[in-house]
Amino acid sequence: MTHLSDEQFEDILQGGESEPEHLAHCQLCQDRLAERHAVSSRLRSAFDAVRPSKELSERISEHANRDALQEASGTYSPSGRTIHFRRWFVPLTAVAAVLLIGIPVIIFFTAPGSARAAQAELFQIHQNSLSGHTELYSDADPNALAAHLKNVLGFKPALPRLGAGMSLRGCCVAHFRNKPVGSYVVDTPRGVISVIVVTDKPRSLGMADALRRGDHTYGAGSFARCEMVTLRLDGYTYCAVGEVSRELLADLLEQLVW
Repeated sequence: MTHLSDEQFEDILQGGESEPEHLAHCQLCQDRLAERHAVSSRLRSAFDAVRPSKELSERISEHANRDALQEASGTYSPSGRTIHFRRWFVPLTAVAAVLLIGIPVIIFFTAPGSARAAQAELFQIHQNSLSGHTELYSDADPNALAAHLKNVLGFKPALPRLGAGMSLRGCCVAHFRNKPVGSYVVDTPRGVISVIVVTDKPRSLGMADALRRGDHTYGAGSFARCEMVTLRLDGYTYCAVGEVSRELLADLLEQLVW
């Protein structure tokens, strides 16, 4: 089966292409499109709050007023047409604000391969699992979830030894750095935790903080409201993500069994 390309996803998001028939039958592509919609929505929300500084507004206003006076006095552009600067004042203000403030926001979220972008993706996978953007394969049996992920991804991930009020909510296949990855959700008395299994090493994910717990030293980081703790096992990195303490995330990873 041939999945949708990055260019096709971008065309759909921009409204330039109707959703192909493949999308109606492919859960992986549906999940990827939902993730991209979520990132796009997050960027729009960020830009809604962007306002140019007072100094920037005054500089643009000064130039616009000067050019408007030149227009009124009959000054023409080299093409022979009068330049209507007043009409462009508001758009220019918005463009200047985006150029000076918005572009770093885009780079922050989307720079390919960056550690912060990786943490943003892990955060989004966790959020999608809780919000319904991603359809979970619901089953509380660890063996059933492990078998489902092995059938889809080709490997059987380690799952936690349950107890102390913990239970499994379900699992899903998400996309991380444009690769399919497994993720499962654990309910605990202190909050909901996602465990996302990737091949990337903890250091490349920006998990630079060291946390000693039990028999392991964990990599740790955070993004937005979520703490993140990672453990490297058998060639995979298990990323525990949630709005809980790092210690609880590490304790969950300590309980992983094959």
